[in-house]
Amino acid sequence: MIRSSTAWALRAAICILLPFTFTVPGATAASHIPGPTVPLCPRQIAFTASYLVETVPGKGSSFLFRIENGTAKPIMLAEPVPSSAHWYARVGNRWLWRASSGAGGSYVDAINEKGPVFAYQPKYVAADAKYITVPAHGKYEWTAGEHEIPALSYKPGCALCNYPGERIYKAVFAYAYLPPAQEHKDGLLACGLRSNLADMPPKDFPK
Repeated sequence: MIRSSTAWALRAAICILLPFTFTVPGATAASHIPGPTVPLCPRQIAFTASYLVETVPGKGSSFLFRIENGTAKPIMLAEPVPSSAHWYARVGNRWLWRASSGAGGSYVDAINEKGPVFAYQPKYVAADAKYITVPAHGKYEWTAGEHEIPALSYKPGCALCNYPGERIYKAVFAYAYLPPAQEHKDGLLACGLRSNLADMPPKDFPK
C-alpha cells in the first residue's frame, strides 16, 4: 500500500526530532532540554567503529573503536567514549535514523551532516572521572560493549517511526562532551566525533 505524501512527511518529521530527546540513563526529565553545542571535529581527527561478534559470552555486542589524531597536539576525551549510539535502517538505497541512546553527538540540524552537534555537559565532574589521551599524530584503539557502556545496547526499534519488515541496520557512534561550566580541563577535546556507519547483524523484531 502506498502511503500518502502527508503521512510520509509527518513521519519523517517525527524521526528527525526524536534524536534530540534522548537522555543519559538515570537523568531526570529536565535533561530533555537541548544542551550546548560544539562543531564537528576536523577531518584530521578520525573516529571509526567496527562490529565484533560477542566477545564475552552472554554480554551482548562489542565494537572495535579507533581514534586517529592527525593534529600536532595531543587530545583528551572524557570517558565513556563513545557516549552515544544512533541506529539507521536501510530503506531502498538510503539509511534513515531509527533510534538513539546515550548523550552527546546528535546533529543540531539533521539535514546538515557537517554541522554542529549537541554536547553532553554534566553539572559536576565525577570524583572518579577517567580520560583517554591520544598523542599528536598518534592513534588509540580499544574494544567496548554494551555491558561496559549501556548506550551501546543494540536497540534499533522505535514505536513511532520503525517500519515493519526492517532487518538491516547500521550504527553510528558519537562523542561530544563539555566539562561543567565551573570546571576547566586543559587539552579536553572541544569538538564532536561521529563514526562511520558500522555494520550490524540483521535483526528481526516481534510482530
